[in-house]
Amino acid sequence: MSSIMGVSASRGALLEARKQLQFIKKSTEILEMKRDKVASELNKYLNQLGRREEVERKIMSVYKKFIKALVSVGHEEFKSAASVVSNMETKLHRHLVMGIEEYDVEITKPPSVESISNLVVKEVADEFYKIFIEMLEVAVIENKIEALAYDLMNTARKVNALQKIIIPSYQDLIRYIEERIMEEELSEFVRTKFIVDRKG
Repeated sequence: MSSIMGVSASRGALLEARKQLQFIKKSTEILEMKRDKVASELNKYLNQLGRREEVERKIMSVYKKFIKALVSVGHEEFKSAASVVSNMETKLHRHLVMGIEEYDVEITKPPSVESISNLVVKEVADEFYKIFIEMLEVAVIENKIEALAYDLMNTARKVNALQKIIIPSYQDLIRYIEERIMEEELSEFVRTKFIVDRKG
């Protein structure tokens, strides 16, 4: 039997190649669905990317208030206020979405800004905490965007390789096996006819 890529041109090989091609096509369809879903999720988060500039503007605004308050009440007052504020505690949650690793941050124990007695310092601390929450939300979104974009790039590359290289190579292999089987069957028919004609 003739062969290509180590595959014999037989009916068994033809059935196996067709079966593998069907499996590859189905896998490609699943990857295409995943690619489209990831692209949709990515677009959803990309719309929120503009928040970074807004948050950065707010940080500068709060920072200016902080400098003004520091000049007004003095370094010692801020240091004293900091000593009565409890540490903030957070928890990192890791989960998989469509096989993509994503993280969310939960604040399990916020800082006790209410315990600050100086109203000027308390107001600045409260604003800093609020802007910190917004910064955290932006960081989580950007992390998700990065993870989704990386996965989208990998999935698109796989789909492209399957559609443009793997599937066409299997189609060529199937065509080659079919042609070789047809040639061998025709050759066998001619031989058989020749033998029958000679006997007759």
